[in-house]
Amino acid sequence: MRFLTSLLLLSAIAVVGCSEEVVVPETSTESVTGLIKPILEKIAETGDREAVGELKSYIGESLADVDQAKSDALMKDYNELQSMSGSSQIKAKARDMLSKL
Repeated sequence: MRFLTSLLLLSAIAVVGCSEEVVVPETSTESVTGLIKPILEKIAETGDREAVGELKSYIGESLADVDQAKSDALMKDYNELQSMSGSSQIKAKARDMLSKL
């Protein structure tokens, strides 16, 4: 009986503790572009095509949540960047995208 009472009390505490509202920090354009910028800088320096894939979720989702117009413009550039094969083209497009941040 004592075990059942303790278990019931523990359950009540757990339920009350779980009912608090979770505070999600606001995302700003600056914080999202702060994530995108180092990736673009790396691409602009190295022409690394593998790093291009990292950009899609940041541009298409995170940036779209805070600045849809900038996200649309950069997503257009991202699609062009993804289709490029030459290192010099990739570097130039990445520098162009950096200037839009």
